[in-house]
Amino acid sequence: MHDASLTLFAGLSIILALLPLPVQWRARNSGTLLLITWLLIGNITTFVNGIVWWDSLKNVAPIWCDICAKLSIGLPLGITASSLCITRRLVMIASSTTVTFSQKQKQIALMVDLFLGIVFPIIIMIAHYAVQPHRFDIFEGYGCQATTWISIQSIVAVTLWPVVTSLIAAVYGAMAIKLFLSRRLQFQTLLRSSKSGLDSRDYVRLMALASVDILIALPLCTFSLAKAIANPMPYESWAAVHYNFSRVIQYPASQAFVYERVVLGTVLPRWFSPLLSIIFFLFFGVSIEAMGEYSRWVSCITSRLPKPLRKQDQQLPSFVPKLGSTIARPPGGEWKGASTVEESIVEETRSSDTEGLVDMTSTQGVAVAVRVERQVV
Repeated sequence: MHDASLTLFAGLSIILALLPLPVQWRARNSGTLLLITWLLIGNITTFVNGIVWWDSLKNVAPIWCDICAKLSIGLPLGITASSLCITRRLVMIASSTTVTFSQKQKQIALMVDLFLGIVFPIIIMIAHYAVQPHRFDIFEGYGCQATTWISIQSIVAVTLWPVVTSLIAAVYGAMAIKLFLSRRLQFQTLLRSSKSGLDSRDYVRLMALASVDILIALPLCTFSLAKAIANPMPYESWAAVHYNFSRVIQYPASQAFVYERVVLGTVLPRWFSPLLSIIFFLFFGVSIEAMGEYSRWVSCITSRLPKPLRKQDQQLPSFVPKLGSTIARPPGGEWKGASTVEESIVEETRSSDTEGLVDMTSTQGVAVAVRVERQVV
């Protein structure tokens, strides 16, 4: 069994997430760059897993699965933390009473974003080992899957934090919307003077993107949290949870996906990154700046392509007939040179008082010139 649509959309979403990257890199918006990074991680792992385990459940890439399992734990937190970084920056810009930010303020803001978007998810990935009962699972058609001993400890260590960051991001988002509405008259001037690299359109797009991310991520993360709270298992001891830790459990599709909990825990989270990548592209991949970037790419590529070579051996005719004249070649004759023919025509025309047919003969051949009189009525 395989999910062709998921694999296809994951591969397409890799491209969609990469296209706006140059514009966002020049804008130095750390929140959107972090979001692109986590979306690429989610799409690449989903795409590769879908290809490698298309119709298989063999453990052919254990190291890859170890990496994917840990990244899948940090992925929800990384995405929600990126949304938090975006909304937090919008509030900082909109609520600023100074014209520009100092270099120290920018460095502090960047360090906070890097902690929220990179360091914090890594800490959660490391903490997950405490509630990881065995190495990983493999599902036919979907590939590697992280395993978690569902307990109070796992809720505190892993499951809770994406919900917390989503809620904080939602609060910042509401503040950003309120500040935008209350200061909308002078907002363009404020953004320009703050040297943030944003205009009012960028601000609205970022605000809308973060809002959509929160509206999608918060229900999914809350659902996972509620499911964990509903059926926790006792955490007896470290040795009991990690007994026979190196084992890998393989699930054929015919047995695994008949259960609703497996579908909700394995299939649904994998659509998270492709869906958000498409939404991200719709907000930033079709903007005026992005379209200009694509146009420059096309111009750069076409300028490097080889131009059609002219045929060097192509000879242009020495005499080109003009409208109103016809040059006929009699059988068995040879053409005169262009200059000789023209001189003969001039002489014969001067000596003749009548206009009509001019006949010229030579030892080499005959050229006949016919001049047609036209009168426009």
